Amino acid sequence: MSNEVKIGILAIVAVGLSLWGYKFIMGKNALTSSNLYYVDYNTVEGLQKATPVRISGFQVGVVSDIFMKPDDPSRRVTVVLDLNKDIRIPKDTRATIVATSIMGAKAIDLFYENPCSGEECAPSGSHLQGATLGLLGSMLTEDQAKEYVRIVKEGLNEVLDTLNKEFLDENSNSPVALTLRDMRYTMSNLRSSTSQLDATLQRSTRDIEGTFKNLNSVTNTLAANNETIKSILANADNLTTDLAQADLQNTIESIKATVGSLNQTLGSTNTAVQGVNSAISRINAGQGSLGKLLQDEQLYLDLKAMSSNVDTLVNDLQERPYRYIPFKSRKRVLRFDKKDAEKAREEAAQLPKDQVSKGSN
Repeated sequence: MSNEVKIGILAIVAVGLSLWGYKFIMGKNALTSSNLYYVDYNTVEGLQKATPVRISGFQVGVVSDIFMKPDDPSRRVTVVLDLNKDIRIPKDTRATIVATSIMGAKAIDLFYENPCSGEECAPSGSHLQGATLGLLGSMLTEDQAKEYVRIVKEGLNEVLDTLNKEFLDENSNSPVALTLRDMRYTMSNLRSSTSQLDATLQRSTRDIEGTFKNLNSVTNTLAANNETIKSILANADNLTTDLAQADLQNTIESIKATVGSLNQTLGSTNTAVQGVNSAISRINAGQGSLGKLLQDEQLYLDLKAMSSNVDTLVNDLQERPYRYIPFKSRKRVLRFDKKDAEKAREEAAQLPKDQVSKGSN
């Protein structure tokens, strides 16, 4: 046998072993025959080729193919189950996708009521019913789930009883119990306060309605007299404008001039009073100034005249202060001086008549 033939035979054997190994890795033994079944699912999330197919937890085949029909409007996914040749399943078998771990591993479990024989068994190539279970339904049977729920319920009841005794009992001194009792008292007080407030509002309903009626009447009155109010405000605005435009500057200047004149007069009076005080001091000191004053008639007359002038100035200041503190203008002072002169002439003209009448009596 030539080397070329040997190499050809070796290549054929290698290809055959490769195909058999690939099939074996995918879960199918190429040396044995099998039955194919088709199952339609709405979703096959996590399902892959070579996923094991089981009956009561025993692997009887694998998923050989997964595809979607392009012309199917419902977008259902078809899964091909490759079962061992000696496995017979009924026609009503339900192929359910289950989770085998929390990491997302999947498997397909076949469920049926009774074994089949003859024509009762599903032939190869037929379609089976499909279903999907979640993680909890996959891990637990219905009885196990009910038992776990019962255990959890009993545990929760015990926990709730303990919490109720520790936190909600009337004799408990826990912060939660104290807070709940305070809240109960607070709600009771709040209920009482709201009842009292409701009673007060009911008693005061008429007064409140009367107050709103009065307020409505006032607003209506203001609305009716809107034009009058506008007129009053306009007059007030005009008055303030007139006051602002008044000749206040001239009046202030006149007041300043009058105050200056008064200060000069008071300065002269202060100088005279200081001289008198000095003379009295010399008399008290025994310097003979009083003798000189008694002997010097001219000095006495000067002092008397000065005193008379001071008296006249003070009397005139008291009787006619407008001469020294005018609030309008100098013309007003002259007008009052003219009136005083006329009054003095009238009194002088009436004096002889009064004396004559007194003499005749």
